[in-house]
Amino acid sequence: MEQSNERQYNLDLLKAFAIVCMVICHAVLMLGQYRPESGNEFWYIFADNIIGAYVVAAHGFMFAMGVGMVYSRKNRPADQIRRGVSLLILAYVLNFFRYGMYFMAEGLITGTFAERAMGSLFGGDILHFAGLAFIVTGILKQLKLKESTILFIALILSMIGTMAASVDTHNAVWNIIVGLFVFTPNHASTFCFCSWYLFVAVGLVFGKILKETPDKDSFYKKLLIISGILTAIYVAATFACGMFFLSKDKAFYDASPLEALGLLSIDFFVLSLFHFLLKKVDASKFRRSIEMSKNINSIYCIHWCIVGPIEFFFCYLLKWVPGYLEMYAIGFALLFISFFLARLYKTKKAKFMERHA
Repeated sequence: MEQSNERQYNLDLLKAFAIVCMVICHAVLMLGQYRPESGNEFWYIFADNIIGAYVVAAHGFMFAMGVGMVYSRKNRPADQIRRGVSLLILAYVLNFFRYGMYFMAEGLITGTFAERAMGSLFGGDILHFAGLAFIVTGILKQLKLKESTILFIALILSMIGTMAASVDTHNAVWNIIVGLFVFTPNHASTFCFCSWYLFVAVGLVFGKILKETPDKDSFYKKLLIISGILTAIYVAATFACGMFFLSKDKAFYDASPLEALGLLSIDFFVLSLFHFLLKKVDASKFRRSIEMSKNINSIYCIHWCIVGPIEFFFCYLLKWVPGYLEMYAIGFALLFISFFLARLYKTKKAKFMERHA
């Protein structure tokens, strides 16, 4: 399995690494929130902040999304807009199946429609962001804007997102709607478009540069050194100043441009390491990881449809408070189950399409 300009296997490994971090993070984050002192416990912070935020998870996905838009065969503006619309629809369908239907049922039974039910049904998450990012990128591409111009627009949006962060409409519904674009004081306001589109735009520019770079080894060697220095400075500053210190109120979901630079330096560093790893070890040795990266959306949806009911029925209703060994074990089991089911779904889908071609 030879690395080519058309298939960047180090990017696949970055996405696979992000998937592992994401699933473990979500298992511990959602099940561990019922522990009284979870916010002060190391194993909760480790999964939530270190694995889920700093290493390579959400920001790695968004950066890889931008690079993927450059390398994808379906990269026309119309293709990207259609992709965005389908992802948005999928995002709201997932909202219903992972948490929404359970809190709706509880509301119907108790007669109290809790705010969390509203957030579970209509709140934004990374899949909603991905849909918006594809749509906006498609529109900007339709306007014939260059990647550098899109990056400039994304930087302006990021600054707007930072300045408008924590805006409160004093209405749960409007906070959810506004929360798709800027950070609002609502638990459903995550991965706001204005703050996080910068990662996609950087990916677009990076993908464009990479595609036009003949000497990949020299390029990644320089990137490894520069990003390594920036990562070291960022991590050291984090220990000195606290987590997410470059964002307003130290909120991860309100990533400022400087916070984004710190997180992107980690992505660049890991991506460069994977490039040189693949110079030593053939990509075929990582075929499972590469396959995992190709099934990213399926794994994302499947693992949430398992985590959701586990949390709702066992933790929320039955008041089960799991230990961290149990949470991490569930996370790793969830990773393998989601991968297996995503592969099964892909196989069944391929056979169905073949029969009805």
